Amino acid sequence: GPSPSSSSSTSSLRTCRDIRYPINLHNERRAMEILLEIASRALSKYPTSLARDRADLRDEVAYPKYSNVRNAKLQVRGEKEVLHHFALWARTAVHVIDVLLRELESERRLAAGDGHSSSLNRGGANARGANQNEELGYDYVIQAMEDDDDCHSTILRYCSDVLGAVRRDELNRIASSAMGSSA
Repeated sequence: GPSPSSSSSTSSLRTCRDIRYPINLHNERRAMEILLEIASRALSKYPTSLARDRADLRDEVAYPKYSNVRNAKLQVRGEKEVLHHFALWARTAVHVIDVLLRELESERRLAAGDGHSSSLNRGGANARGANQNEELGYDYVIQAMEDDDDCHSTILRYCSDVLGAVRRDELNRIASSAMGSSA
């Protein structure tokens, strides 16, 4: 495929291998909503729940070791575990994106009001936003995910690395815009 240094007419042609960064937060949010819909729809087509499958597999009389019926149940359980993982990833990402969108909008308003943005764009620890009653900010959410032993590493890495990169870029854009308008 075209390299990143290709002419501007071909630089928009990307392959899946080239995609490491969301187009924008609204597009990424919609993609995660679609992923959640797909996973939920697929899960709804199974006649039993993941919990039921796990309970069934504890019954070695009805599902004897090495039997076809047990192996089939194991296969289906694995499929459901993957679908549940992607549904959790999507739900978590939508939540984090919503936190980011609120935080960025607050930064835009702040920058438009006085021409300066807060410490967020400089890696500051403003985790709560301007008002203590507001929902906790991105830094707090990511820290909570890091502290949660049950948070899967792929979900954490996506939210901290991929969405964090979008956040940094947007905060830099806001700060640059504020500096340009105050000059």
